[in-house]
Amino acid sequence: MSPSVRPARNTTGAEEQAPPDAIVKAAAGWIAQFGRTLKTCRLYDASNPAVIKFREDLTQAAMRLVSEYGAITYRFEATDVTLEGVSLHPARSREDNLSYPFHRDGVRGITLTPAVEPREIDALVDAVLAVTGQNLDDDDLVTLLWEANLRHLEIDYIPAQGEVGSGGTPPAGSSNEGPLLPWPTSTEEKDEKRERAHEEAGEGDGNGRSEDWMMGDFTVEVEASFVELDTLAPLEVERFRREFTQEHLVSPVTTALAIAIACVNANALPEDRREMARFLPRVLRGALAMGMWVEAGEALRTLRELAQPDWSEETFVQELLQPVSITRVVERLDGQEPTLLPGYLELAHDLGDPGIDWMTLVLSESQDRGVRQVVADALAERCRENPERLGPWLNDSRWYVVRNIVHILGWIGGPATVGLLQVALRHEDMRVRWEVVSALQQVDLRMARPLLIRSLEGADTRLFCQVLHQLSVARDPATARYVFAYLQQERFPERPAEERRAIYAALASIGGDEIVPELEAELLKANWFDREQEIHRHAVARCLGRIATQCAREALARAAESKRPPVRQAALAGLASLPPV
Repeated sequence: MSPSVRPARNTTGAEEQAPPDAIVKAAAGWIAQFGRTLKTCRLYDASNPAVIKFREDLTQAAMRLVSEYGAITYRFEATDVTLEGVSLHPARSREDNLSYPFHRDGVRGITLTPAVEPREIDALVDAVLAVTGQNLDDDDLVTLLWEANLRHLEIDYIPAQGEVGSGGTPPAGSSNEGPLLPWPTSTEEKDEKRERAHEEAGEGDGNGRSEDWMMGDFTVEVEASFVELDTLAPLEVERFRREFTQEHLVSPVTTALAIAIACVNANALPEDRREMARFLPRVLRGALAMGMWVEAGEALRTLRELAQPDWSEETFVQELLQPVSITRVVERLDGQEPTLLPGYLELAHDLGDPGIDWMTLVLSESQDRGVRQVVADALAERCRENPERLGPWLNDSRWYVVRNIVHILGWIGGPATVGLLQVALRHEDMRVRWEVVSALQQVDLRMARPLLIRSLEGADTRLFCQVLHQLSVARDPATARYVFAYLQQERFPERPAEERRAIYAALASIGGDEIVPELEAELLKANWFDREQEIHRHAVARCLGRIATQCAREALARAAESKRPPVRQAALAGLASLPPV
């Protein structure tokens, strides 16, 4: 047996003496505070600030009580808590009977000693809560107090087999006389008891109780409670404002969509699904107007799931591709963070084939380079297996739209893009044709060579040099003869120096024995007084030196034996440029 739990003493009213009023008031105040703490703990979670505050205040009040007045012994009768025969906390109803759980389980008294610890006060509260809550366990209050090891709380109780040490029936007039009877449960008895309690309270002398507060002159606890409210008020107001702000940070579109999806998933009736199908298009349009791509995708998928005749996705797509809608979407995308772009791309993917046209229109209107780059990458990925899907946009009247499509075709590459690039090569804007030549780098040269040769017609200097540079990747006799024709033109000396150098370099890279005789003839061509022809002769000799076949070596050797010094000098320079055998 724990040293702080002992059988109840058999005392009589004659042995008790009335304590001073100060002790009675202090003891009554603490037991009332004990009752309020129990009520608060039942209303809120253990982590609630109010619960923590009430329990701390109860512990501090117990310390002050025993330090000022010494040990205090509370006696528990069926309907009252007393101190040496003085009533402290009479019950007004069954729900307001603080002494009932003690008296029911055999606890007749508890003494708070000056050495009481905060842990023991908390354990006492926990024990009473355990036997009075909704989830009751099998242990009674005496057992719980025993297990709590309350060394500084003396517990008087009635053992299950009767009074310890008496061995017989309790004396007459004892407060422990007779068995413990259950509380009356009939409705009539409850009503009668409640009416009697209200009558007694109305006939009191002003020292009665209102709810759980002690009334009369003792107002310390009331004032303390107001102080507590003042202390907690700033924290609670701040918490309320924080939660209020967080709630209003959520967009109405998000809230409406969440509610709609919840309703649809809650086994909605057919008429409810029809109403949702009429409501969700407004949410979808609102999400698009605000640039909320993820929410728009959720609304679109929900509308498809509803599958109601009132909703037409084809009509929605036509509306989405209108210039006004494209302008709004572009404004949102250009003004958003790059992290939101994946949501837009996912929505475009959910739209299916019309999503390609949607992205293409956005690409043509966007002023943000980062947005254009991401959208172009997505278009290339979407059309990699079917580049013909981009074909209609090659006929767009805006040259930059056509250039963007050609750029995407260059990323896709492969034989499937050759026909599309051939169409774009006929575009009147030179910038588009530049892009076509760049895109042909991703196509096999055997397939790209005819387009490159065709692009030389009417090309400006930049495009002309770019095409010849791409043609110079591998030797090709037919291409070499085509390029050599430029060399024989009468206006060849009038071409810009960049074009002439590009022709020489192309002949040296793609030419072979098939053009060596023509180059040898150019090398030996007479020009007694033309300075430009001398430069041309040296360039032709270097071409033969870079071709470096046996036929080219023999041609240079024959020219080196010429009696004309300019020819001989050019041939010797060509021989010097030959790689070692």
